[in-house]
Amino acid sequence: MSFDKYLLTVRKLNNMERWATEFMHQRTTVSEHSFFVAQIGQMLGIIEEHNGNIVNWKRLYSKLLNHDVTEAMTGDIISTTKHKNKEIKAMVERIEQELVEENLINTIDEGYRDLYRNMLLDGKDSTLEGRILTCADSIDALIECINEIKLNNCQPFEDKYYSILKNITECDIESGKYFLESILPGLLNGCDKIMVDNDKQR
Repeated sequence: MSFDKYLLTVRKLNNMERWATEFMHQRTTVSEHSFFVAQIGQMLGIIEEHNGNIVNWKRLYSKLLNHDVTEAMTGDIISTTKHKNKEIKAMVERIEQELVEENLINTIDEGYRDLYRNMLLDGKDSTLEGRILTCADSIDALIECINEIKLNNCQPFEDKYYSILKNITECDIESGKYFLESILPGLLNGCDKIMVDNDKQR
């Protein structure tokens, strides 16, 4: 067997919803999230180049498009659960790796296995492209929180907003700083409570 099972597995992301444990007015699927992460990551990459940094676009697009393919087998594991502590994070990553190996990598022709293994399992590494993915993933989650807060679904999305915002402030890339300073204020239009709270934090 070659790529037929892979394609059928990835299509499951069309029906897998994010934030499964929370009530939401506007819920997105994992595949929708992946598309917007790719758009955000592309934007961040352009900003990085504008600031004189060299972006490996092939590596970046590969990371952006494939970063959540493992969820076709695990479902959307809530970030607060996955990152509760180092032990749980390591356990989840081990489970993801085992499931990918058993259900995807082993069904692909041997000549392609290392390529797909690297694409599916090594997304958020220390490279510039890996850091862009980390930032883009958080930005899309932040936008989802903002949308829910605008619809008066404030709890738990206010708390999630500030937690995710902290993660973005810790992204050590120029485009992350640009997002916070120049893009986020526009996204917060019509979300007065968050804007007031942000002002208090400054």
